[in-house]
Amino acid sequence: MKKILIASYYLDFGGIEKSLINLLKKLDPKKYDITLLLQEKRGIFLKDIPSYVHVEEYALSNIRFVPLRKIYNRLHLLWYTLSHFKKYDHSICYATYDIPSSIITKRVGKKSTLWVHSNYAFIYDKENFIRFFDKREVSKFNQIVFVSNESKNDFLKIYPSLETKAKVTNNLFDVVEIRTKAEQSLSLFPTKENMLFVGRLEEDSKGILRLLSVMKTLQEKKSHKHLYIIGDGPDKGLFEKYVEDNHLENVTFLGSKSNPYPYIKQADLFVLPSYYEGFPVVCMEALILGKKVMTTIAVTTGSFALKDYVFLAQQDENSIYETIEKAFINKIPKAFDENTFIQETIQNTEKIIEG
Repeated sequence: MKKILIASYYLDFGGIEKSLINLLKKLDPKKYDITLLLQEKRGIFLKDIPSYVHVEEYALSNIRFVPLRKIYNRLHLLWYTLSHFKKYDHSICYATYDIPSSIITKRVGKKSTLWVHSNYAFIYDKENFIRFFDKREVSKFNQIVFVSNESKNDFLKIYPSLETKAKVTNNLFDVVEIRTKAEQSLSLFPTKENMLFVGRLEEDSKGILRLLSVMKTLQEKKSHKHLYIIGDGPDKGLFEKYVEDNHLENVTFLGSKSNPYPYIKQADLFVLPSYYEGFPVVCMEALILGKKVMTTIAVTTGSFALKDYVFLAQQDENSIYETIEKAFINKIPKAFDENTFIQETIQNTEKIIEG
């Protein structure tokens, strides 16, 4: 039985945290002895950790006196890595952004993997891209895993020498959970021709202002289409002001929802106008629920190409408008076979763990 360590930050609400829980549920406890190492043992997903997973915490200090805090935390990390040196057959840094996790995983595993959940080429310029990955000593990992071919290819433009270490696999989904949580008999939308966005309310990545501008055009054209928005984030006020300033009666903010699946199930069209995504998990959840999806994101993993299953718009506002209109008229391009997708993902993930 292989000893596996997976390191992350905490398990509060978020896409990385949710995909981590789904990964833990899919790993075979007869094949793997799994330890989950958290910097902070907190978050709403703690209760969802399978019983066969050992959960540990390496809590770092929050002492206000910065020099003392730095010394303590460095010594604490040194002690942990020395006391667990090469203890595991494979160690995985699952939270890309968490530097302590990257430090630990490179030292406690006979093999180590860095999991990259986003396409950082869209987030940083070249200089900051290099600074981000060099801080994590990316070249010292045995494997670097990406959630889409596009993310991998953009990474290799900057780090071509690491091509043999670069792998691609997708996030896993709990189909039963999604469908169970989607069951709700109440009618959630008072309108017909409803559209739904679920996600972080942040303009730089999600491109929501373009969608709101499309809603303005639809209102001017006397369309009955209505957009509902679930989520919260730093630009919520910006979006609310746009709606108010333009007197949009066809946009409703629903706030955050701990269970958005009933809303996704009852939506006529799910929309995601992002400028970039590592892999749009929420689109996959909408496809699992049999929904029409309009998105600006075209990503691939293995034999799977998202563009085959969605109404794909270009990144300009006019294309988004035309694709929304097309989506309401036409049938789903291709039915999503989640079983094949999940089995391929599990196989790819196990190959990575087997290293």
